[in-house]
Amino acid sequence: MHIGVIGINHKSATVALRETIAKACSRRFSLENPLGCGTFVLLSTCNRSELYFCTDSLSTGHEQIVSILKDEVADDFDQKLYTFFGYDCFLHLAKVCAGLDSAIVAETEIQGQVKNAYAQATALRPLSKDLHFLFQKSLKIAKEIRRDHLSELHVPDLEHAIYWQAKEYFANNLPPPLFVGASQINCKIAHFLRYKGIEDIHFCSRSNQTIVGLDAKMVPWERLKEFSWIISATKSPNFIVKEDMLSDRPQLLIDLAVPRNIDPSLQSATCKLLNIDDLNLLLETRIALLQQRVQLADYKLNLCVKKSLANFRAKSSPLPLAITA
Repeated sequence: MHIGVIGINHKSATVALRETIAKACSRRFSLENPLGCGTFVLLSTCNRSELYFCTDSLSTGHEQIVSILKDEVADDFDQKLYTFFGYDCFLHLAKVCAGLDSAIVAETEIQGQVKNAYAQATALRPLSKDLHFLFQKSLKIAKEIRRDHLSELHVPDLEHAIYWQAKEYFANNLPPPLFVGASQINCKIAHFLRYKGIEDIHFCSRSNQTIVGLDAKMVPWERLKEFSWIISATKSPNFIVKEDMLSDRPQLLIDLAVPRNIDPSLQSATCKLLNIDDLNLLLETRIALLQQRVQLADYKLNLCVKKSLANFRAKSSPLPLAITA
């Protein structure tokens, strides 16, 4: 199986380096195919940027991708990258889909993000049968592992981390939140806050789209100064929340995007700014309590990947029939 992955994630790199790599991947691997006869799928989320690729020579493809990234990124990042080939690549993606490689263990957002990345790549260019197999089987295995081993886990998630931080910062007197961007994660957090009893929810979005299933108020950009609690998650490659948009009163700013949406220099005595890494750190001790269940899920996932890969190899290179005398 001629598949490989080159990636960087929350385990090895800061949010600043991740956003630099994410921008480089977006520039060079979104629409164009710099690999020539090779094919690839780009998976880019707040916690990771990964290129899954298929070429006749995996080592050549690996060198080509690293060279492209070096042309785009001035920072020293080589030692932060991880690379897997063949079975290890398959196992890695299956774990990613199941949420077993996530900062928030067993979170469910990543499965939809992998599906979207695969669908977008398929729409842009023909993919090899190896990549089709990799993504389809990884998603299928992850679904089974979630159903059988992770569905009943009460995993502390991003929504809870944001809610806890706001309750602490505002001393349980929560102000109306403003969401910058109508992204899937923003909508999910908004629904969670509504479930927690927060009724006055606002959105500020360039698309000005209606938020399905949520009676939220749309506000213009000029009104950002009116809000003390701002949560941002957009695909913008540049800072969209800057100093001149905010007031002087105490504010809690939560930046869930990579590349980041909120200028990090806004952190001050009166303005608390949290990014995705800060929230992940908050959840680490809670997640540690779930490790036994997670280890069982990881073991079962390994078995499923080995079985699927054996079937793929058997179909691709069948053994000759035995000839009896």
